[in-house]
Amino acid sequence: MKIRFLLIGTSLSLIPQTINAQCVATQNCTTLGYTETSCSGGSGVKCPFGNKWACFKSESEYEQEFCTKYGFTQTCTGTNQTGGASQACNGKYDICKCATNFTWNTDTKSCKANTANCVIGALYYADGTCSNDYISSKKLLGIVIYEKSDSQNGWVMAHKPVKTGIIWSTEYVDISGLTNITSESSLTDIQASCTNTDKITAQGNSSKYPAAWAAKNYKEGGKTWCLPSGGLLKNALDNSANFTKFNAAILEIQSKAGTSAATILGNIYNGYEHVWLSSEYSSDIAWYFYANTGGSFNMGYNYKNNKFNSYSVRPVMAF
Repeated sequence: MKIRFLLIGTSLSLIPQTINAQCVATQNCTTLGYTETSCSGGSGVKCPFGNKWACFKSESEYEQEFCTKYGFTQTCTGTNQTGGASQACNGKYDICKCATNFTWNTDTKSCKANTANCVIGALYYADGTCSNDYISSKKLLGIVIYEKSDSQNGWVMAHKPVKTGIIWSTEYVDISGLTNITSESSLTDIQASCTNTDKITAQGNSSKYPAAWAAKNYKEGGKTWCLPSGGLLKNALDNSANFTKFNAAILEIQSKAGTSAATILGNIYNGYEHVWLSSEYSSDIAWYFYANTGGSFNMGYNYKNNKFNSYSVRPVMAF
C-alpha cells in the first residue's frame, strides 16, 4: 500500500518536468547566430544542433571594418591622384594628394581642377586649368569671359570662330519658350546660353537653325558648347575693362604661338567679326555682337539684325 502511494507520488512529481519540456522553443542555429557553412581555418564555433558555424573575423577584417568606418576608403590611384595625403589605414587613405593645378574635393572624393585663377581674360585649357600664359603643350579650349561663383557658372568662349558665313535661321518664327529681348538694357540673360540654344535647336534641324546647331555640334574637349546669350557677351565684351582682358589673351596667343597663331585664332584678326547670339529680338531678328578686329580685338557692341544675315559662330561653354 505504501509502495503504491509512493509510485503515484513519483509519477505526479514528473508532470511539471514533462510540461516544461514541451514548452521549450525549437533550437535553430541561424537564430542563435550560427550562420556560416564553414569558417576559414576553422576559426569559429559549431552549432550544437546542426552543421552551421559562428565564425570569428580575422585581424585584417577587423582592421578593414575599423578603417572603413572612419573614412579610409581611397586607394589614391585615380585620375590626377598622386598618393595618399594622410597616414594609411589598412592600405587606404581618407584624403589623396593631387597633381599640379588640382585640389582634393572632399564631397566627390576626387581631384578637381583649380578654377580660382580662372578669371576674365585667362586662357582655359582642356584639363580644367587656367593661365595667363599660352602653353603650347596643353589643349587650349578658349578664353574665360565670365568668372565662376558659388551661385553661377563661369563661362569660356572659343578662341576662334567655329563657323563663318552662317545664318541664324531660314524661317521667321518666334522660338518656343524663348523670350524676345527688345532692348540692349534688357540683355541680362547671362546664364542662358545653353538653355537658349536647346530651345532653338528644338524648334528645328540644322538646315533651319544652322547657327545654334553649329555651336551645339562643336565638341572640342568633350565639352557642351552653346551659342552665347546676349547678356553674357554684353557683360563680357561690351565692357571696356573686360574687353581689355580678353584682348590681352588674344595678344598673348599671337605673341607666343608664332606661325600657328593664325590657325589657333581662326585667321580672322584683320577685319571685322559679327558673332551670332542666342538671344532673340523678334520672329525675324536676332542679336549679334560686333567687333572690329583690325590687327587685334577692339571694343565691340551688341546689335540686332535679320536672321538671314551671314555671321560667325563663336560658342561658349560653362565651367
